[in-house]
Amino acid sequence: MTKFRLTLLRHGETTKPKNLNGSTDIALSERGYQQMVTATASASSFDLITTSPMIRCHHFAKEYAKRNQLPLNINQQLREICFGDWDGEAMTTLYQNYPQQLDKFWKTPWQFTPPNGEAMAAFSQRIDEVWEQLIAQRKHTLVVCHSGIIRYLMAKVLGMPIPGNQHLIALDIGFAAKVEIDIVIEDNGKVWQTLRWPS
Repeated sequence: MTKFRLTLLRHGETTKPKNLNGSTDIALSERGYQQMVTATASASSFDLITTSPMIRCHHFAKEYAKRNQLPLNINQQLREICFGDWDGEAMTTLYQNYPQQLDKFWKTPWQFTPPNGEAMAAFSQRIDEVWEQLIAQRKHTLVVCHSGIIRYLMAKVLGMPIPGNQHLIALDIGFAAKVEIDIVIEDNGKVWQTLRWPS
C-alpha cells in the first residue's frame, strides 16, 4: 500500500484580478505573491513541485522550489482553460458586450465554447491526463495551478456529475486557496482519493 498527498494551490491575486484570465499570461500582484507565501507557510513537506507554465503560477513555484531545494516540473498541460476571444478581457466589459453568450457558457459549458476558445471536453481530457500522471508518480506533490483546474479535480474526487457545471457554481476557489487530496493505492492497484477539507 502506498500513501501520499497532492496539494493543489491556486495562484494568488494577479495585477488584473477582475479580468477573465485563462491563457493570458498575467503576473501576480505583490499581494498575490504574499498570499501564496502565507498559504504554504504551514504546508506539509513535499517531494517535488509541479506547476502551470503561466507566470502567475510558476514565478512563485520556481522560488519556492529553490528555497526548499525541491525538484520543479513545469507542466504545459496545467495551464488554465483558454477563453478564446474573451481571454484577458475585463468581466464588466464582457458582460456589457456578450451577456447572453456568457450566461450560456456558465450554464452549459459543455455545450457552448467561447469564440475561438478551448472546448470543455478538451480541457477535461488534458487535466485527466495530468491527474493520472500525478497519481502515477506516488509522491507528495505541490501542484501550483488555477481555479478551473482545482474545481474540476475536486468535482472528480467528490463524484460530481461530469459532464456538468455544478462544480463551476458550487465551488468557490479564491486566490491562493489550498486543497489537499490524500491518495491511497492498494497493492492490487485500487486507488482511493480523500479530499481534506478544510486543509
